[in-house]
Amino acid sequence: MSQIEMPQLKKKYKFKELKCYASTEWLIDNQKKYRQVFDKYEVSYIYAELSFINKFYDEEDWSAKIDLKCFQAIENNQRTEICSLHFDRTIYKYDSVVYLREGWGSKQEGHFWKQGNYYWEVYINGEKEGTKYFYVVDAELPITEEENPYFTLKSVRLYEGPYGDVPEDERTYYTEFSGSETQLIYLELFFDNLLFKYWQCEVFVRIYNSSRELKGQIVRLLNVKKDDATINITAGWGTNVKGNWKHGKYTYEVVFMDRLLAIVPFTVDEYFNEGFPSVYLNDPLIPFEFKEVDVEEETFEHIMSRIDKYIGLSQIKQSIRQHAAYLNFLEIRKRKGLESSAKLNIHSVFIGNPGTGKTTIAGFIGKLYKKMGLLSKGHVHEVDRVDLVGEYIGQTAPKVKIALEQAKGGVLFIDEAYALARTNDDSKDFGREVIEILVKEMSNPNCDFAVIVAGYPKEMKHFLNSNPGLNSRFKMYYDFPDYLPQELSEIADFVAMELKVKFTVKSKMLLDEIILDAFRKKDKTFGNARFVYDLVEKAKINLGIRVMAKANPEKMNDDQLSIINENDIIKIKEVITPALPNIPIDEILLTEARNELSALIGMDEIKKDINEIIDIVRFKRSHGENLLHKYFFHTMLIGNPGTGKTTVARILAKLFKALSILERGHLVETDRQGLIAGFVGQTAIKTTEKIDEAVGGVLFY
Repeated sequence: MSQIEMPQLKKKYKFKELKCYASTEWLIDNQKKYRQVFDKYEVSYIYAELSFINKFYDEEDWSAKIDLKCFQAIENNQRTEICSLHFDRTIYKYDSVVYLREGWGSKQEGHFWKQGNYYWEVYINGEKEGTKYFYVVDAELPITEEENPYFTLKSVRLYEGPYGDVPEDERTYYTEFSGSETQLIYLELFFDNLLFKYWQCEVFVRIYNSSRELKGQIVRLLNVKKDDATINITAGWGTNVKGNWKHGKYTYEVVFMDRLLAIVPFTVDEYFNEGFPSVYLNDPLIPFEFKEVDVEEETFEHIMSRIDKYIGLSQIKQSIRQHAAYLNFLEIRKRKGLESSAKLNIHSVFIGNPGTGKTTIAGFIGKLYKKMGLLSKGHVHEVDRVDLVGEYIGQTAPKVKIALEQAKGGVLFIDEAYALARTNDDSKDFGREVIEILVKEMSNPNCDFAVIVAGYPKEMKHFLNSNPGLNSRFKMYYDFPDYLPQELSEIADFVAMELKVKFTVKSKMLLDEIILDAFRKKDKTFGNARFVYDLVEKAKINLGIRVMAKANPEKMNDDQLSIINENDIIKIKEVITPALPNIPIDEILLTEARNELSALIGMDEIKKDINEIIDIVRFKRSHGENLLHKYFFHTMLIGNPGTGKTTVARILAKLFKALSILERGHLVETDRQGLIAGFVGQTAIKTTEKIDEAVGGVLFY
């Protein structure tokens, strides 16, 4: 007799959360002061709060057996049971969410709980539903309002950035933020660690608006090691979408061990304002003064040594040193009264293709100018045409003003600056308005910024000639040459080190072959260092795909997870040089087209030239060459009306199809009327349509 399978009983609840707290004080919405880290000298009972959703809400009452257990975690995955609490609870149908709060300890603070790692476990009807860790810390001294034995607050700063934080050396600190440009506003905290042993640090960061409404809360839980001299905490609030911050006044408030540690006010308005915020300790607001910290500033030679580490750019490095020496020479003359007090011209032109280091060098020049006292901040604010040119009348000037405000004290770096002067006769282009504003602002003797414009050589020449006063505003010209193949190979080694991967001898040789081939075919769009970085990154991706296709990749050693072999590079070559379609020569169609050509009266030289082309194509095809990418088959037919130009064009289309030079081999005939429109802006559309129609065949004009 077969066994009858019993249906599983549906759970009458859905586990929601398990939290910890020590204070019995009630807060809004039935909340407690939830924490995970407790000071030994302040804690008596530590409570667990269990919450679950009643699935039988408004249907029926039911019973639940709840077990709450607390353990201390010790070494080697061992544990010691602190307590085991059992509860038989009736769950009433009127309760949509059920709470159980229970704790363990003693009435006298500092007597029961010792330093260590603990956790609560909860079981409902015998089934484990949740675990919550908490930590007790012993600083050997009680924490007071006047004395904090855990750490000393050293600095508090604010900066802006995307989700995922900003590297420390790339942060710019502000007291005021632009509402239209800000994503997340980060709070940076530095502490001197006073507790030289392993402990858990829990900090609450809360942000309030001007109406004292809680805008958000971030909790940071850090493992502090005994040899950590400093503790660094960052917490950001906002979104990755710009423009979500309303104008107004806000405060960040930092809480540690249930004590208000610092109040940090800031403003969101039109523009960014660099600086360090005021920091207050508590109410009534007492300004907190940080002790001066001696920071050794970078010397000129230190900055230059960092530039010298970059591969190639030897001429650029020499030019920067010569320019700096000349500026120092003028400064010496000025101090001796041999030079006028007029502000030095420090605006520059960077000419070169993409990936040649223009943006990187601009950052160093900003630092050099600051070191020489020519700029107050030395940062770089990078913009392009989109950031400066408005779509409608009246929008351009405010956008340029914002860019200049953000670049104040540093460098305004305009990438692809030639896009501001598209054509000499386009008076309606708002890019010209940008140029006029820049010329005016650059002429101001009190301007605290340097302008660096960058772009391709030919286009930059047109840009500089687009305005009579523009050329005279720039005194320094830097030519950034394309990297040589050996320099690109060296850059590949540097990128591999940065990405923490390695090449085998053979894989590096294959990569160098790709670099050399790309260098030979390069044009003004060649990516230089960017191209190499992309190659190494693709090789790393291929390494990752290869590793993950094997069994137990987590058991592989560091070399197996880091070494790029020749197959990883070959896959890149397969992407760069896709396989050609294997379309054989159509002998029947070829014979038919040659017969049509032979039947034409006269044209002996034309017939001879076309037959030579056929022979060459046959030979090249036999060697597997990609003819369409290596040879131009564009043809000019010259002659008076009625001399057979259209007929020959049709025969050529048929021949190219038979030889598999063209896939379709059709003929699209057009004339001026088919390409040129009667209104501004439509010609490009009509021409593009004809080209698309002729793809795979012949466009006969």
